[in-house]
Amino acid sequence: MVKKIVIPVLVAGALFGGALSAGTASATTPTTTATPATTATPATSATAAPAADGHLAARAWLRAHRRRLRREGAAISAKAIGVTTKALVTELRAGKSVAEVATEHGVSVSTVVNALVSAADARVDQAVAKHTLTPAQAAAIKAKLPALATKAVDHVFK
Repeated sequence: MVKKIVIPVLVAGALFGGALSAGTASATTPTTTATPATTATPATSATAAPAADGHLAARAWLRAHRRRLRREGAAISAKAIGVTTKALVTELRAGKSVAEVATEHGVSVSTVVNALVSAADARVDQAVAKHTLTPAQAAAIKAKLPALATKAVDHVFK
């Protein structure tokens, strides 16, 4: 039953997971630029392994923080819809999507998507302020947010 409330994990996981893998990739960038141009092929193959490790680290981070991400995503969605988090979770467990719950309560789906995107934008901005992400990485993550949030809001768990 708990797996049925993974909608926030999809959004937050994509956001924070991308942030972690992007942050790990930036750690390898200085080593790539320090190599001479004549050894471009070995440098490219050497950077492939850290990128994979970054992806694995992001997945491990998601597994460790899944519950908190679900709670935050459900709270943001519930606040945007105007219901309690408990009521939203009950509806999700009944087999509805967040979009269906929002429509039933007279709230447009775009309002919920915008709430999730703005919350994620704030988190990305905090990561940039802490120098965890570069502005370029933040821009790449922010570009993906609306599509990921829309996909998560429309998802129905069975």
